Amino acid sequence: MIFLGHLFVALLFALLFTVIFAAGFRRKGPWASLVLFFVVIFLATWAGGIWLHPIGRALWGVHWMAFLFVGLVIALLLAATVPSKQEQSSVELVDPQKERADRRAALGALGVFFWVLIIALIVAIIARYASSDITLYRI
Repeated sequence: MIFLGHLFVALLFALLFTVIFAAGFRRKGPWASLVLFFVVIFLATWAGGIWLHPIGRALWGVHWMAFLFVGLVIALLLAATVPSKQEQSSVELVDPQKERADRRAALGALGVFFWVLIIALIVAIIARYASSDITLYRI
């Protein structure tokens, strides 16, 4: 049952931060998709929440403060990675073909980073539940 509690708390905070950052700040992180932003926040919140030392009081057997802290930090980091539209200058002359090639290379690297991050977070979650000390957090 502790697994479902962790899953629910991580899902709740991921939804909350996704809505706040997408609607309030108009930020979706480095990815154009809101779903990808949510997936990264959800998995990072879940992994960080179960790996950090329990903080605060438990609610339904889950120490939710660690999940809240990790979710907020990850959402802030992802939102900060997106450059503002004001940083672009129209004075600089750029070769359009070179600019497209640079953009494709950057998007390819970002795609690789995304999948490495997702796999690492899933491995971290599985490793935590596979370890025997997850029962220490039951109240």
